[in-house]
Amino acid sequence: MRRYGRARARRRRWVGLVAVVVLAGLVLWLWASLEPERRVQEAVYPLRYEETIRAAGELYGVDPALIAGIIYVESRFNPEAVSPRGAYGMMQIMPDTAVFISERSGIGGDFRDPHVNIRMGTWYYTYLERKYQGDERLVLAAYNAGEGRVDAWLRREGFDIERDIPYIETRNYVEDVAEARDRYAELYGDRLR
Repeated sequence: MRRYGRARARRRRWVGLVAVVVLAGLVLWLWASLEPERRVQEAVYPLRYEETIRAAGELYGVDPALIAGIIYVESRFNPEAVSPRGAYGMMQIMPDTAVFISERSGIGGDFRDPHVNIRMGTWYYTYLERKYQGDERLVLAAYNAGEGRVDAWLRREGFDIERDIPYIETRNYVEDVAEARDRYAELYGDRLR
């Protein structure tokens, strides 16, 4: 009888252990299958410096998802990024533009520092936004190609920003930032507010 009792207890423990393992496996499988696409998208669209992005967005009245979109397209969130043309940091600011921003905005510090770079880039976006009366396509085109080029385009008779951006790189940039902004809003909306 004693043997029978021990064998029965072992079987119950074994069945309990198997049930726990099966349940844990089921939970892991469900977790993995529920949002694999989201995890992949978060790997493709990383988010760093979110507090600085949120603060700059609040300070300058810019959607943090748009700031993240610009950063993504400009540098893929690499604070050490340097363009072939000499732009630095996450928001790819040229040295001359950094001096202009610093003089106009009062933002001090090394424009290559990620926190300063994000504040300067966001301030510059709002400067362009005021200049181009809130036309996001013009603002983004100027952020990428420069104000002088956009001003020259606007002087052309019949120029339409929707169809007439002469540089493929700038045309793609405007579209890429808009798409990245939408992705960041979708993936990180709650964290960016």
